[in-house]
Amino acid sequence: MKQFFLLLVLVLSSNVFGQVEFSAKPIKFNPLKVKPKKEVVPQTKVSKFDVPKIVAPNIFKETNIFGTKPKENKDFTIGVPEPNFSLIPKVIFTHKLGDVYQDKMQKDLDNTLHENDVSLVREDKYFGEFKTKSKFYIVKYRDFIAVDGDLVRVYQNDKVIMNAIAMDSFYNEFKINLVEGINKIEFVAMNTGTSGGNTAEFQIYDDQGNLFNSYYWDNLATGFKGKLIIIKE
Repeated sequence: MKQFFLLLVLVLSSNVFGQVEFSAKPIKFNPLKVKPKKEVVPQTKVSKFDVPKIVAPNIFKETNIFGTKPKENKDFTIGVPEPNFSLIPKVIFTHKLGDVYQDKMQKDLDNTLHENDVSLVREDKYFGEFKTKSKFYIVKYRDFIAVDGDLVRVYQNDKVIMNAIAMDSFYNEFKINLVEGINKIEFVAMNTGTSGGNTAEFQIYDDQGNLFNSYYWDNLATGFKGKLIIIKE
């Protein structure tokens, strides 16, 4: 009985292995389908420095009360270099080159008016005649009112010894070598200052440093002079 069952088991198992060997079909494996990713286009970044030209708003664009629109003024454009360069300073709303020198012309006109002012002294000053034994004189000079560009020329016996001395607020000085006999000394006003006539003061010292005399004139007109005669013994 046991042998019968053993034989039956062997027959059945051989059948099963045979079917598997000869009836088995190849197994197909479908590859996993992966969806392609969508291509992402990177967004273009604009540099913060890559900006268009900035133009200031033109306040004259709007129609005015007369119903007209003036032309656009491009002088207010930012970042546009000026095409022309000039050493002459610009004057806003100036249409003539002469306007640049208007201030200077006005000053020249003022000086001319001072020349024609009736308050200017138009006569020579005579300071007197003196005798001395000094070999030379020292003349100290200044503007005794306001420093405004007064100039004086000095003559000795009709010869220029100081061409143009400027009157300052403090004393300057020069030396006059005296000749034997007559020394005619003349101080001539070369101009009038910007604030009025020529205002000069003179102090004269001998060769010992002693004050000999002092003179001044107030609002002297151009070309007039102060004169003194010194006789060296």
